[in-house]
Amino acid sequence: MDSQPSPSANVLLYGAGSVGGVYLYQLLHAGCNVTAVCRSNYEAVKTNGFKLSSVRYGEVTYRPTVVVRNISECANDTFDFVLVCTKSFPGSTPSLPEQLRSILDDRPQTAIILAQNGIMIEEEVIAAFPQNPVISGVIYLPAVQTGPGTIEYPEMLNLFELGTYPSTAPESHKAAARQFADLMIKGGGNAQVHEDIQVARWSKLLLNAAWNPICALTLTTDGDFLLTSEPYAYDLAWGVMLEIIELARVVGIEGVTPEVAEKKLSIAKRRAETGTGREVSMLQDVRQGRAIEVEAILGNTVRLGKQKKVPMPRLETIYALTKARGWALAKDRGT
Repeated sequence: MDSQPSPSANVLLYGAGSVGGVYLYQLLHAGCNVTAVCRSNYEAVKTNGFKLSSVRYGEVTYRPTVVVRNISECANDTFDFVLVCTKSFPGSTPSLPEQLRSILDDRPQTAIILAQNGIMIEEEVIAAFPQNPVISGVIYLPAVQTGPGTIEYPEMLNLFELGTYPSTAPESHKAAARQFADLMIKGGGNAQVHEDIQVARWSKLLLNAAWNPICALTLTTDGDFLLTSEPYAYDLAWGVMLEIIELARVVGIEGVTPEVAEKKLSIAKRRAETGTGREVSMLQDVRQGRAIEVEAILGNTVRLGKQKKVPMPRLETIYALTKARGWALAKDRGT
């Protein structure tokens, strides 16, 4: 990578996989100082950096400003932003706040960006760090890490939707969200700041709750699944989306409508027609024997449905099956 201008922000990237690796490139391109916590790919990144093959950015090789294996290695550093690109595992031990505590204690000015899937993922973070800006992020970035530090990014799609949690956060927190969005744009991506990010998060849930478990359970891409049993495959995905639309209506999330769902589903329909189906993140995790985001995407949703007395028979069935798949993967890993 060419030499960069003086850093505009100090950023800790926690989770340098496919999405994190692309955002690393954008932040570096924006002139940021980026410390990347690389866990499974540490040796490859430390030695060779990242290699990105992208229609948007071309063929590029680049390195984080600093590479560490564990977050404790930078506990004495101060960051403007902590960008969390790890999977979301509510109820895990240690929890995400426990993992971040060494770099956030007594640093209320550091903004926490949650670039994660699912709903109801922000509460435990803001409970642990009530003074810090908590910025919830919704990602549209179809990238795959094909090997340690090697990323394939075959589409132009690049959108990072951002908003404070809660939406009534102080103006200084909203300013942090705008500043981070500006960095994403300066780095060559797209970013939007929303007054209420939950509308965008629930709209993304329409995709995540349908395609992630369906593709993970069937070992098909989104486009291929639609071709396997017309019209039943389509009806299953659409039925899941309709259940989420009704739950969103009951809990007061406006803007999650059938029209929005049709636009989301049209992405997979187009991929089915063109033979360009994508391996969604949960399918990638199943193929590689990794833990899957069952609770953040499915568990939180079906439990909220139970609480609000919204029937969700399709999603409850998919949750039970995906939970079992996750259990089997953990058993195979010996965890």
